[in-house]
Amino acid sequence: AAAGYAAGAAVRPTGPPYVSGGAVGCDDGCGAGCGAGTGCAAAEGCAVATGPSSMTFVGTGQGDYITQTTYKFVGRGEGNLAMVAPKTVLYSRIACMVSVPLLLLLVLFLLMRPTATTTSTLPSTVAPFPSPAPSVGTCTFWGDPHVQTFDGGRPSFYGEGEWWIVRSSTVSIQGRFKGTKYTKGLAATAKVAVGGPFLNGNVIIVGSLDTGPIRVNGQAVCMGFPSSYDIPGGGRITYDSHGMLVDQATHIWDRKVVRMDLPLGVTMEVFRWKNYVDF
Repeated sequence: AAAGYAAGAAVRPTGPPYVSGGAVGCDDGCGAGCGAGTGCAAAEGCAVATGPSSMTFVGTGQGDYITQTTYKFVGRGEGNLAMVAPKTVLYSRIACMVSVPLLLLLVLFLLMRPTATTTSTLPSTVAPFPSPAPSVGTCTFWGDPHVQTFDGGRPSFYGEGEWWIVRSSTVSIQGRFKGTKYTKGLAATAKVAVGGPFLNGNVIIVGSLDTGPIRVNGQAVCMGFPSSYDIPGGGRITYDSHGMLVDQATHIWDRKVVRMDLPLGVTMEVFRWKNYVDF
Protein backbone atom coordinates (compact mmCIF):
# COMPACT_ATOMS: atom_id res chain seq x y z
CA ALA A 1 0.00 0.00 0.00
CA ALA A 2 1.16 3.56 -0.59
CA ALA A 3 0.08 6.98 0.73
CA GLY A 4 -2.29 5.41 3.18
CA TYR A 5 -4.27 3.43 0.64
CA ALA A 6 -4.80 -0.29 1.20
CA ALA A 7 -3.09 -2.60 -1.27
CA GLY A 8 -5.38 -3.86 -3.96
CA ALA A 9 -8.18 -1.39 -3.10
CA ALA A 10 -9.80 0.67 -5.81
CA VAL A 11 -8.63 4.23 -5.60
CA ARG A 12 -10.50 7.35 -6.92
CA PRO A 13 -8.43 10.54 -7.07
CA THR A 14 -9.45 13.17 -4.62
CA GLY A 15 -8.25 15.97 -6.79
CA PRO A 16 -9.91 17.29 -9.86
CA PRO A 17 -11.40 14.67 -12.15
CA TYR A 18 -9.26 13.44 -15.01
CA VAL A 19 -10.47 13.55 -18.51
CA SER A 20 -10.05 10.74 -20.97
CA GLY A 21 -7.86 11.58 -23.82
CA GLY A 22 -5.20 13.15 -21.60
CA ALA A 23 -1.68 11.75 -21.77
CA VAL A 24 -1.46 8.80 -19.45
CA GLY A 25 1.84 7.20 -18.56
CA CYS A 26 2.23 3.85 -16.86
CA ASP A 27 5.71 2.76 -15.86
CA ASP A 28 6.73 -0.71 -15.06
CA GLY A 29 5.73 -0.31 -11.46
CA CYS A 30 2.10 0.06 -12.33
CA GLY A 31 -0.11 -2.90 -11.91
CA ALA A 32 -2.46 -4.26 -14.45
CA GLY A 33 -5.69 -2.37 -15.08
CA CYS A 34 -4.18 0.76 -16.43
CA GLY A 35 -5.67 1.36 -19.80
CA ALA A 36 -6.74 4.09 -22.11
CA GLY A 37 -9.64 6.04 -20.81
CA THR A 38 -9.36 4.63 -17.30
CA GLY A 39 -7.50 5.49 -14.18
CA CYS A 40 -4.86 3.34 -12.55
CA ALA A 41 -6.19 0.76 -10.10
CA ALA A 42 -3.40 1.10 -7.59
CA ALA A 43 0.15 2.15 -7.84
CA GLU A 44 2.59 4.68 -6.79
CA GLY A 45 4.16 6.86 -9.32
CA CYS A 46 1.31 6.84 -11.88
CA ALA A 47 1.60 10.19 -13.51
CA VAL A 48 -1.44 11.71 -15.27
CA ALA A 49 -1.37 14.99 -17.17
CA THR A 50 -4.25 17.28 -16.30
CA GLY A 51 -6.63 18.85 -18.82
CA PRO A 52 -7.54 22.53 -19.20
CA SER A 53 -7.61 24.67 -16.12
CA SER A 54 -11.33 25.40 -16.20
CA MET A 55 -13.79 22.58 -16.08
CA THR A 56 -17.51 22.37 -15.63
CA PHE A 57 -19.47 19.43 -14.36
CA VAL A 58 -22.32 18.30 -16.56
CA GLY A 59 -25.05 15.81 -15.92
CA THR A 60 -26.51 14.88 -12.60
CA GLY A 61 -24.04 13.05 -10.34
CA GLN A 62 -22.42 11.28 -13.30
CA GLY A 63 -18.96 12.67 -12.79
CA ASP A 64 -18.67 13.67 -16.46
CA TYR A 65 -17.32 17.04 -17.37
CA ILE A 66 -16.52 19.33 -20.29
CA THR A 67 -13.99 22.07 -20.78
CA GLN A 68 -15.37 25.60 -20.95
CA THR A 69 -13.14 28.55 -21.74
CA THR A 70 -14.15 32.11 -20.76
CA TYR A 71 -12.39 35.30 -21.93
CA LYS A 72 -12.47 38.54 -19.99
CA PHE A 73 -10.83 41.83 -20.86
CA VAL A 74 -8.93 43.37 -17.95
CA GLY A 75 -7.14 46.68 -17.65
CA ARG A 76 -7.42 49.74 -19.89
CA GLY A 77 -5.91 49.35 -23.33
CA GLU A 78 -4.77 45.76 -22.70
CA GLY A 79 -4.93 43.25 -25.50
CA ASN A 80 -5.13 43.89 -29.21
CA LEU A 81 -8.40 45.91 -29.05
CA ALA A 82 -8.25 49.70 -28.94
CA MET A 83 -10.77 52.04 -27.24
CA VAL A 84 -12.49 54.18 -29.84
CA ALA A 85 -14.56 57.17 -28.66
CA PRO A 86 -17.89 57.57 -30.48
CA LYS A 87 -18.01 60.38 -32.98
CA THR A 88 -20.03 63.40 -31.87
CA VAL A 89 -22.22 64.71 -34.66
CA LEU A 90 -22.61 68.50 -34.38
CA TYR A 91 -24.61 69.04 -37.55
CA SER A 92 -28.01 68.81 -35.84
CA ARG A 93 -26.96 71.16 -33.07
CA ILE A 94 -25.60 73.69 -35.53
CA ALA A 95 -28.76 73.49 -37.66
CA CYS A 96 -30.93 74.03 -34.58
CA MET A 97 -28.83 76.99 -33.45
CA VAL A 98 -29.13 78.58 -36.90
CA SER A 99 -32.80 77.83 -37.61
CA VAL A 100 -34.17 79.32 -34.39
CA PRO A 101 -32.81 82.87 -35.03
CA LEU A 102 -33.94 82.64 -38.66
CA LEU A 103 -37.44 81.71 -37.56
CA LEU A 104 -37.54 84.64 -35.15
CA LEU A 105 -36.39 87.02 -37.89
CA LEU A 106 -39.12 85.73 -40.19
CA VAL A 107 -41.80 86.32 -37.54
CA LEU A 108 -40.54 89.87 -36.92
CA PHE A 109 -40.54 90.55 -40.66
CA LEU A 110 -44.14 89.42 -41.02
CA LEU A 111 -45.25 91.50 -38.05
CA MET A 112 -43.45 94.67 -39.15
CA ARG A 113 -44.34 94.42 -42.85
CA PRO A 114 -46.70 97.27 -43.83
CA THR A 115 -50.15 96.15 -44.88
CA ALA A 116 -52.60 97.88 -47.15
CA THR A 117 -55.45 99.60 -45.29
CA THR A 118 -58.88 100.40 -46.64
CA THR A 119 -60.84 103.34 -45.33
CA SER A 120 -64.40 104.31 -46.03
CA THR A 121 -66.20 107.55 -45.41
CA LEU A 122 -69.69 107.44 -44.03
CA PRO A 123 -72.24 109.87 -45.39
CA SER A 124 -72.14 113.14 -43.52
CA THR A 125 -75.90 113.16 -43.17
CA VAL A 126 -78.18 110.40 -41.99
CA ALA A 127 -81.57 110.07 -43.59
CA PRO A 128 -84.28 110.94 -41.07
CA PHE A 129 -86.81 108.38 -40.02
CA PRO A 130 -90.00 108.66 -42.06
CA SER A 131 -92.76 110.52 -40.33
CA PRO A 132 -95.76 108.43 -39.39
CA ALA A 133 -98.73 108.75 -41.69
CA PRO A 134 -101.22 111.26 -40.32
CA SER A 135 -104.46 109.90 -39.02
CA VAL A 136 -107.60 110.79 -40.94
CA GLY A 137 -110.73 111.90 -39.15
CA THR A 138 -114.12 113.27 -40.15
CA CYS A 139 -116.31 115.84 -38.47
CA THR A 140 -119.84 116.67 -39.64
CA PHE A 141 -122.38 119.41 -38.84
CA TRP A 142 -125.98 119.43 -40.07
CA GLY A 143 -129.35 120.94 -39.18
CA ASP A 144 -129.83 122.98 -36.04
CA PRO A 145 -126.97 121.76 -35.58
CA HIS A 146 -126.31 118.11 -35.00
CA VAL A 147 -122.63 117.34 -34.61
CA GLN A 148 -120.40 114.29 -34.94
CA THR A 149 -116.87 115.08 -33.81
CA PHE A 150 -113.55 113.65 -35.03
CA ASP A 151 -113.50 111.19 -32.15
CA GLY A 152 -117.09 110.04 -32.72
CA GLY A 153 -118.79 112.22 -30.09
CA ARG A 154 -122.37 113.48 -30.62
CA PRO A 155 -122.79 116.76 -28.68
CA SER A 156 -125.71 119.12 -29.31
CA PHE A 157 -125.98 122.87 -28.65
CA TYR A 158 -128.41 125.52 -29.77
CA GLY A 159 -126.94 128.88 -28.81
CA GLU A 160 -126.10 131.67 -31.23
CA GLY A 161 -122.57 132.92 -31.63
CA GLU A 162 -119.23 132.20 -33.28
CA TRP A 163 -117.46 129.03 -32.16
CA TRP A 164 -114.32 127.14 -33.01
CA ILE A 165 -114.88 124.00 -35.03
CA VAL A 166 -111.15 123.18 -35.50
CA ARG A 167 -108.39 125.06 -33.74
CA SER A 168 -104.75 124.02 -33.97
CA SER A 169 -101.35 125.58 -34.60
CA THR A 170 -101.82 125.16 -38.38
CA VAL A 171 -105.54 124.84 -39.14
CA SER A 172 -108.33 127.16 -37.96
CA ILE A 173 -112.02 126.60 -38.82
CA GLN A 174 -114.69 128.76 -37.21
CA GLY A 175 -118.53 128.70 -37.43
CA ARG A 176 -121.17 131.37 -37.07
CA PHE A 177 -124.43 130.04 -35.63
CA LYS A 178 -127.79 131.87 -35.84
CA GLY A 179 -131.42 131.00 -35.16
CA THR A 180 -133.83 130.75 -38.09
CA LYS A 181 -137.59 130.58 -38.48
CA TYR A 182 -137.21 127.15 -40.07
CA THR A 183 -135.54 125.85 -36.94
CA LYS A 184 -137.99 127.67 -34.64
CA GLY A 185 -135.31 129.94 -33.26
CA LEU A 186 -132.72 127.23 -32.67
CA ALA A 187 -129.26 128.05 -33.94
CA ALA A 188 -128.07 126.63 -37.27
CA THR A 189 -124.75 127.11 -39.05
CA ALA A 190 -124.94 130.27 -41.14
CA LYS A 191 -121.28 130.53 -42.28
CA VAL A 192 -117.88 128.82 -41.93
CA ALA A 193 -114.48 130.49 -42.19
CA VAL A 194 -111.26 128.54 -42.94
CA GLY A 195 -107.81 129.96 -42.31
CA GLY A 196 -104.51 129.44 -40.50
CA PRO A 197 -100.82 129.10 -41.43
CA PHE A 198 -101.47 126.08 -43.65
CA LEU A 199 -103.35 128.41 -46.08
CA ASN A 200 -100.43 130.89 -46.23
CA GLY A 201 -102.51 133.70 -44.81
CA ASN A 202 -105.58 133.16 -47.00
CA VAL A 203 -109.10 133.09 -45.50
CA ILE A 204 -112.05 131.37 -47.17
CA ILE A 205 -115.67 132.15 -46.16
CA VAL A 206 -118.63 130.06 -47.33
CA GLY A 207 -122.23 130.80 -46.17
CA SER A 208 -125.84 130.00 -46.98
CA LEU A 209 -127.41 131.22 -50.21
CA ASP A 210 -128.93 134.14 -48.25
CA THR A 211 -125.51 135.37 -47.00
CA GLY A 212 -123.97 136.13 -50.37
CA PRO A 213 -121.18 134.69 -52.55
CA ILE A 214 -118.15 132.60 -51.65
CA ARG A 215 -115.22 134.82 -50.67
CA VAL A 216 -111.42 134.43 -50.52
CA ASN A 217 -109.65 137.21 -48.63
CA GLY A 218 -112.87 139.26 -48.95
CA GLN A 219 -113.07 138.81 -52.73
CA ALA A 220 -116.07 137.03 -54.28
CA VAL A 221 -115.12 133.93 -56.24
CA CYS A 222 -116.91 131.18 -58.13
CA MET A 223 -119.68 133.49 -59.26
CA GLY A 224 -120.83 131.07 -61.95
CA PHE A 225 -122.31 127.62 -61.40
CA PRO A 226 -120.54 125.31 -61.80
CA SER A 227 -117.14 126.98 -61.44
CA SER A 228 -113.75 126.66 -59.72
CA TYR A 229 -111.02 128.81 -58.24
CA ASP A 230 -107.30 128.27 -57.54
CA ILE A 231 -106.29 129.63 -54.16
CA PRO A 232 -103.05 131.68 -54.15
CA GLY A 233 -100.30 129.73 -52.38
CA GLY A 234 -102.03 126.38 -52.82
CA GLY A 235 -105.48 124.80 -52.82
CA ARG A 236 -108.54 124.75 -55.05
CA ILE A 237 -112.26 125.52 -54.70
CA THR A 238 -114.83 123.70 -56.84
CA TYR A 239 -118.49 124.76 -56.94
CA ASP A 240 -120.94 122.25 -58.41
CA SER A 241 -123.71 119.77 -57.54
CA HIS A 242 -121.54 116.76 -56.62
CA GLY A 243 -121.25 115.56 -53.06
CA MET A 244 -122.55 113.03 -50.51
CA LEU A 245 -125.39 114.45 -48.42
CA VAL A 246 -124.82 114.85 -44.70
CA ASP A 247 -128.54 114.97 -43.92
CA GLN A 248 -130.64 112.67 -46.09
CA ALA A 249 -133.70 114.84 -45.43
CA THR A 250 -132.25 117.48 -47.75
CA HIS A 251 -132.29 115.26 -50.83
CA ILE A 252 -135.42 117.09 -52.05
CA TRP A 253 -133.47 120.28 -52.70
CA ASP A 254 -131.08 121.16 -55.47
CA ARG A 255 -127.51 120.66 -54.40
CA LYS A 256 -125.01 123.45 -54.48
CA VAL A 257 -121.81 122.08 -53.06
CA VAL A 258 -118.54 123.90 -52.37
CA ARG A 259 -115.58 121.51 -52.25
CA MET A 260 -112.27 122.79 -50.87
CA ASP A 261 -109.10 120.80 -51.52
CA LEU A 262 -106.54 122.42 -49.25
CA PRO A 263 -102.90 121.90 -48.21
CA LEU A 264 -101.95 119.18 -45.69
CA GLY A 265 -104.64 116.94 -47.17
CA VAL A 266 -107.49 118.90 -45.62
CA THR A 267 -110.75 118.62 -47.57
CA MET A 268 -114.10 120.20 -46.79
CA GLU A 269 -117.52 119.99 -48.49
CA VAL A 270 -120.11 122.63 -47.67
CA PHE A 271 -123.76 122.19 -48.78
CA ARG A 272 -125.32 125.61 -49.32
CA TRP A 273 -129.02 125.70 -48.52
CA LYS A 274 -131.24 128.78 -48.47
CA ASN A 275 -130.60 129.90 -44.86
CA TYR A 276 -128.02 127.48 -43.40
CA VAL A 277 -125.22 125.13 -44.40
CA ASP A 278 -124.33 121.51 -43.72
CA PHE A 279 -120.72 120.30 -43.87
